[in-house]
Amino acid sequence: MRASAGIILAAIIGIGGGAVGYWFFNGGSSNAQSAGTLAANATPAGTTAVATQQTAAATQVAQGLMPELKPDDMVLGSPDAKVTIVEYASLTCPHCARFHKDTLPQIKKEFIDTGKVKLVYRDFPFDEASFRAAMVARCAGKEKFYGFIDALFSTQDSWTREADWKAALARIAKLGGMSQETFDKCLADKSVEEPILAKRLEASQKLGVDSTPTFFINGEKVGGAYPFDHFATVIKRKLPAG
Repeated sequence: MRASAGIILAAIIGIGGGAVGYWFFNGGSSNAQSAGTLAANATPAGTTAVATQQTAAATQVAQGLMPELKPDDMVLGSPDAKVTIVEYASLTCPHCARFHKDTLPQIKKEFIDTGKVKLVYRDFPFDEASFRAAMVARCAGKEKFYGFIDALFSTQDSWTREADWKAALARIAKLGGMSQETFDKCLADKSVEEPILAKRLEASQKLGVDSTPTFFINGEKVGGAYPFDHFATVIKRKLPAG
């Protein structure tokens, strides 16, 4: 049976109804801090799978599985880069935060800034807080998107402890240049909500994504926030010879 986007949304809201969090905006730093009490309460299929992948340190290779890029994708790096990394992540996932803190800055310096790799970030929320935060980042626009993502990951250990996470999220949005009116409209905007849900559903059904972070590097599926050397090895394998 195929799940609908509405069922996915209901499940996410059900998971996150009692969630807590505190949010703080730091101007779009590339660093992140690990932790997140919300992620600890996420779906067993998500967190258990992540823990298993991290412990086993196993790379899954799926030949021919490469997510189709969409016009609304948020791309970091040159559009002409020969290697594309598609990342599926949840903003309340501590493993995702660790990747954005410890690994992505090195990938950016060596591969993205040099035009060899582009990164496409896609949301795979496991709870309502991460889902609504994803909406706010999208509403910030392409120029500010990665600044919001970096800020949310960099302070994840703090914002997940705030009781009123929506009010805290509104404070971040304001510090990021978003008015309260725009914030309220964003969270009620189905045109922002539905693409996130659709991509999450597609990732689950067509690509077998069931944990975060999950990456697709030119057709190779890598599950887990591995150290930089691991990603560098895969990336170099995908780069054209010479």
